[in-house]
This record gives sequence, structure tokens and C-alpha cells, in this order.
Amino acid sequence: MTRVLIGELGAIVKLGLRELLGSTAGCEIVGEPTAADQLLAELDSSEPDVVLLDLDDTHASTDLAMAISAAHPSVKVIACSSSEPRMRVFPAFHNGESYVARMSPEKLIEAVKQN
Repeated sequence: MTRVLIGELGAIVKLGLRELLGSTAGCEIVGEPTAADQLLAELDSSEPDVVLLDLDDTHASTDLAMAISAAHPSVKVIACSSSEPRMRVFPAFHNGESYVARMSPEKLIEAVKQN
């Protein structure tokens, strides 16, 4: 089962992600910290496979993805936009590389569950 940590996103977005990833896709939601420093602290205890971030705060999400990669290189980071259908995926062991993809519920589930 894929373990997902949901970062700083709006309450409505988090509700939708919990439903989509938890109920529909069968992922385990291991935490929902409300601030970047809490997210970094929670990484050790929650041991996620994937961390979801807010792509609409591009600079912060990129910096946070790099910090996550430095401390936990095996964790995939996906930054999702709530204003347009796109996501930036930082694969596990990404060394700073990422790609942008169109986002739909199916594509997000695929990105989260893909090794």
C-alpha cells in the first residue's frame, strides 16, 4: 500500500485528496501537517512513499521538494495545482529533476502509485 503525506493544501483540496487517494485508490494517508516545518519533522515518523505539495506556491514547493529529497531521497514528491490541471512530479532519487504533467484524478493516482 502506498503511504501518502499531504502537505499544506487547502481544507477542501485535502478532503478531495483523502477521498480520491484513500478511499478510491487504496492509499494510506499517513499525515496532513499544516506547515512546511511540521511536514519535514513528520517525514521521519510517518515514513511516506509520496508527499503531496501545493504547486501554486512554486518557489516554496520546489525548495521543499529539494529539502525532502536531501533528507529522504527515496520519497517521491508531487506538487499539485488547485488553479489549473497540472502537477510537477519529483521522482524518488530525482537529484533536482522533475517533470510537469497534466493532472486528472486518474493521472494523479497513477503518479502516486507508480514506482
